[in-house]
Amino acid sequence: MFNYLFDGSGALSGPVEFPVTPGIGIQLPANAVELTYELPEPEAGRSWALINGVPREVIDRRGVVYRKDGGAQQIWSELGELPDTLTAQPWPGEFHVWRDNAWVLDEQARLSSVRQQCLDKRDALLRDAVLRIAPLQYAEDIGDANHDEQLLLIEWKLYSVELNRIEQQVGFPVEISWPVVPGTTVNT
Repeated sequence: MFNYLFDGSGALSGPVEFPVTPGIGIQLPANAVELTYELPEPEAGRSWALINGVPREVIDRRGVVYRKDGGAQQIWSELGELPDTLTAQPWPGEFHVWRDNAWVLDEQARLSSVRQQCLDKRDALLRDAVLRIAPLQYAEDIGDANHDEQLLLIEWKLYSVELNRIEQQVGFPVEISWPVVPGTTVNT
């Protein structure tokens, strides 16, 4: 006789040997079954399960799976095929969507995100430029700006205009030539 244990999903493991209790014999735990034959090794991706008291080889997708509606990872603990909402194919990452039974990169969503990140960076740089321009402009407005301040004011204004035009660059949003911040040196 061959003894097998079964888990909560019904999957069989074994054969296992249980100790003989003197005077009683072998006592099977509640999660064990005794078969008159040894089960062969299941095929890859399959397990033996006890179905209606009969061992059957079934598909085994237990383990880490991914939601097709966003790639969220979860643990699947049931035997059999996965529901249509799940896949065993690992989610490659952000901007990948489930289409035609595979994860595919949604290039439009990726570019939209890259574009938004560039615009957010531009806006932050423009806010900084406004803070730099304001006191120089005040000095100019009241006739108190010296020659260096006047030149710096023009540089900051040109920098702001260049920042504001990044969307007009040929490679935008993938390739951007960011303008040099006034007063910094460029390493070549």
